[in-house]
Amino acid sequence: MSVTRDLADFVVNTSYEDLPGEVIERAKLCILDWLGCALAGSLEPPAKIITSIIEKTGGREESTVIGTRVKTSSMNAALANGIFGHAVELDDIHETAIIHPAAPVLPAALAVAEHVNAGGQDFITSVVLGYEVGIRVGMAINPSHYQFWHTTGTAGTFGAAAAAGKILGLNIEEMVYALGIAGTQAAGLIEVFGTMSKPFNAGKAAENGVWAALLAKEGFTSSRSILEAEKGYCRAAARECDLNRITENLGREFEIMNNIFKIHASCGHTHGAIDAVIQLSKEQGIKPEDVDRIVVRTYPIAVDVVGKNYEPKTAPEAKFSLPYCLAVALIYGKVGLTEFSEEKLRDLKIRKLSKRVTVMVDPEYTSARLGPAKVTLYTIDGKEFTCRVDIPKGYPKNPVTREELEGKFVDLASLVLPSERVKEIARTVNSLEKLDRITFLADLLRK
Repeated sequence: MSVTRDLADFVVNTSYEDLPGEVIERAKLCILDWLGCALAGSLEPPAKIITSIIEKTGGREESTVIGTRVKTSSMNAALANGIFGHAVELDDIHETAIIHPAAPVLPAALAVAEHVNAGGQDFITSVVLGYEVGIRVGMAINPSHYQFWHTTGTAGTFGAAAAAGKILGLNIEEMVYALGIAGTQAAGLIEVFGTMSKPFNAGKAAENGVWAALLAKEGFTSSRSILEAEKGYCRAAARECDLNRITENLGREFEIMNNIFKIHASCGHTHGAIDAVIQLSKEQGIKPEDVDRIVVRTYPIAVDVVGKNYEPKTAPEAKFSLPYCLAVALIYGKVGLTEFSEEKLRDLKIRKLSKRVTVMVDPEYTSARLGPAKVTLYTIDGKEFTCRVDIPKGYPKNPVTREELEGKFVDLASLVLPSERVKEIARTVNSLEKLDRITFLADLLRK
């Protein structure tokens, strides 16, 4: 098999004109969604730390650090913006690949596009192709890869390299090497979930992808078969891998169309149960004080990743605590950024309700990778109410509207930028294919 070369050939030889109209429109929504996440993320503690280090260490002023006054090298900007975009846990996700594709791909594409002054059509094309590469590699190595590895940091490195390489105009041989350089750098562990190092995984994937593309452009060599080789990435990173998933229907089906937009500011493994609790609360008029206990039946990955922490001490930990998320969902009717404030983390009412949650595996969901849950609320007067959510809100088969996504962007971006600027960013992205210089958009993203 020549999976790596076939993938490189696809990336190099696919043009904007080859993209279906619906794919272009989807890409623009993904870009807008991520920009909102990154702007909001620029206010988070890990963003402040990385920005401080970049300001101290410097770097040639090539690319924008979103939501700040800082310009730095394209590698540094990709790292910082990758951290920003993943910090608030509201960026998009792909169910089968178990990856947040925007988190590494968009900061890499934006940083390089600004550096070389690319146009909107080239930027859109690089994003679509970066998504395709990162997602397809993730699909090939999951679900077994996800036992230890954070797909956003690992497969995302390949996606970031492809996006950056497309902007730089790599030829097929150079793109093959870029993927090889990406593969030998790809990393990120699930062990760090609930800490600042989770968004760091996304940032490093973006930065490493830029490095891979820049090095390959200058003649740096690597494996020519990084994905399919016996000692290559896929066999090293997963107990079972299906290389056919990487090239199957390549160019005929675009995985960006199967992307999920998040509406809750928490790990994607919490969303089905959150939807169920909110629905029960609204339909049955259940109040927090009515609840005796909550039983969640869901899939094994969710139980392992978000079902065990009943006393989160930080906002990142709380975003990976299903008991905490369900408590705030029941009390406040939503799980947004404000539900992870220091004040709420210390709220005894939330902590007390969290301890009434039990999370277990449901045999019906043993093969699920993301999303489904059944929730039963038991009230103090002996009643019980059950709701199952197989497809949470935001999934392609249960989609959010364009208006809802634009509203989400406005809410997040307005935390950092004035309202007129926020509106101009939205207008610019909506007609991005007409933009001659991506630097125009980058300038709007600075304070």
